Amino acid sequence: MMLAGVRVVEIGQALAAPFAAEILADLGADVIKVEKPDGGDDARHWGAAIWGDDAPMFHQMNRNKRAICVDIKKADERERLIALIGSADVFLHNLRPGAAEASGLGAAALRARFPRLIYGDLGAFGHRGPLSDRPGYELLLQAFGGLMSITGEPGREGVRCGPSLNDLGTGIWAAIGILAALIRRGRTGEGCLIEASLFETALCWGSIHAASYLASGEAPRAEGASHPSLTPYGAFETADGRLIIGAATTACSRNSRMRSAIRNGRRTRASATTAPASPIAPRSPR
Repeated sequence: MMLAGVRVVEIGQALAAPFAAEILADLGADVIKVEKPDGGDDARHWGAAIWGDDAPMFHQMNRNKRAICVDIKKADERERLIALIGSADVFLHNLRPGAAEASGLGAAALRARFPRLIYGDLGAFGHRGPLSDRPGYELLLQAFGGLMSITGEPGREGVRCGPSLNDLGTGIWAAIGILAALIRRGRTGEGCLIEASLFETALCWGSIHAASYLASGEAPRAEGASHPSLTPYGAFETADGRLIIGAATTACSRNSRMRSAIRNGRRTRASATTAPASPIAPRSPR
C-alpha cells in the first residue's frame, strides 16, 4: 500500500475530517480515530437505519481505521493523546473553531513540539476573515455558498444538493494537501499546516457559475437537468419515458444555428435548436 508506515491521528465528527482520514486509510495509512467518551462520533447515531450498532453513514466514512476513546478534558488522557499525536505523521480534526487551541491541541502548540507533524485543520467558514469563528454544517454552507440557488427546477425555490458535496469536497482537498505535505516533508524534513473549509469548497463548486456571471452580468439560476451553456442537454419527456440527451460541444458547434445563437448571445434551447424553451418530447407519439 502506498501509505504503508504512515500514521494518522484523527479527531473527526460526521463527514469532512473522517472522509479525509478514510482516503488516507484506503491508501494504506494506519489511521487511529479518537472519539469522545459520551457516544463517540455523532455520526454513529444519525439516521433511523442502524447497521450493527451504528448508522450506515458512520461505517461508510470510517472504514479501515482503528478507534480509541479519549476524554480530552482530563489532563492525563490529554497528555497521552498528545504523545500519540507526536508519534504520528499526520494529525487532523474538524473541531469547532477555537476548541483545539483551548484543549492544547492547536496547530501552533503541536507543531512547535513536533516539527515534522503535518497538521490538518478542517473548518466551516475558513480560518481567516469575519466568519472564521463560526461553526457550520453542510446545509448552511450550501445555502451561504450559493449552491442551493442553482440547484433544482427553474422557477422554484433552491434545494439542497443530494450528496454532502461541501463536506466530502473539503475532505478531498485536505487529503490532497496532506499527500503533498508528505512529499514536501520527504525533501525538507518539516511538517506544515493544511487548512480546508466547507465555504471555500462551496465557492469552488460554484466557480464556473461565478465566472459566467462576471462575464455576462446575468445571475445564474437553477436549470433542472439542463445545462446553462450547452444545448440540447437535459432530460426530455418522450412517449415511453424520459430521455437524457447530452450533445457534445464540438457537435453543437457545427450547427450554424448554434453558432449564430452564440455570436448573438442567445444561449437558449429555443434559439439554438428551434425547439420551445421548455423541454418537450424529441420523439413525439405518432
